[in-house]
Amino acid sequence: MATPGVRLSFDQVERDPPLPAHLHTAFRGSAARANYLAADRPDCQFAAKEICRWMAAPTEGSWNALKRLCRYLVGLPRLIFSYSWQTVDAIDVYTDTDWAGCPRTRKSTSGGAVLFGAHTIKSWSSTQSSVALSSGEAEFNGVVRGSGVGLGYQSLLSDLGVQVPVRVWTDSSAAVGICSRQGLGKLRHLDTHTLWVQQAVRSHRIDLRKVAGEVNPADLFTKHSLSRDRLGALVELFSCRFQEGRAESAPKVRQTPSSKRTMATHDGHEVMLTQGENRPIMPHRMYDVTEMNRRYPRIGIHDAQHDHEDLVKDEEDTTLQAGMKIAESIQDTAKEHGRRRLQR
Repeated sequence: MATPGVRLSFDQVERDPPLPAHLHTAFRGSAARANYLAADRPDCQFAAKEICRWMAAPTEGSWNALKRLCRYLVGLPRLIFSYSWQTVDAIDVYTDTDWAGCPRTRKSTSGGAVLFGAHTIKSWSSTQSSVALSSGEAEFNGVVRGSGVGLGYQSLLSDLGVQVPVRVWTDSSAAVGICSRQGLGKLRHLDTHTLWVQQAVRSHRIDLRKVAGEVNPADLFTKHSLSRDRLGALVELFSCRFQEGRAESAPKVRQTPSSKRTMATHDGHEVMLTQGENRPIMPHRMYDVTEMNRRYPRIGIHDAQHDHEDLVKDEEDTTLQAGMKIAESIQDTAKEHGRRRLQR
């Protein structure tokens, strides 16, 4: 298979029959193994997460999704991470969200990755616990998750004597707007415990930046609708590559060379995206600090002391001046006649 998973429609999910009982053990055991493997396979994390959501009540559709993932892994059995020598100035966290991506529950998926320069340290793909009522709310929850993970790794590096800031990248203008303000505004249904991100952005503990949605590398963790070439381009961004054969430290399972042609050998050419499809990028790896700040500026936040500053001077406000005159006339009348008890 060219990709690890495919998105099902609402009708397909509604008509999906339950899996026969004698296959439940096989499904759960293989799904758990896929979940374990996904920790080291960013290209399979979203597919493995979706399969594991059917653990309680497997269906024919989930069984087919598991077989598709297995066929994909047969074609690409080995993924290698490269960790070359580098100089790093920040922790970069890329986040993305698929709003209402689940056709059954309409819950959203949050995905992201933590990179230390070109090194992929952690990646995740998880279903949000609540149903987001808007794409901005779903994206904001993704930024909250990514910011928390980034600050956690910043604390870990601080214990090791490495002091670096945290940059969080998102492709949502709505999430940037929520993080840039104070309070909920009109979003009354958001949990207040997530608003710590606003204070973190305001105090510059989090350097929030915006990247275009069509080139966001975190798409790898939130979508099934990726072409084979785009999947390969995304994997390359995380300093990973597919390779034929087995590691030298792995047990030898075959002594004679195989004539079978797999996807890993077939795709040994340069990744070519389809026409009109933009190649995903990581700005922190493409540009130096000066150029990156010019192309992707830090999200500006107003100082708290100026948040409620009047935009019009009192002496220029005609409504205010008219009200002041009425108040003065009331005060003059009270001084002249004093306070009187109402006569009935």
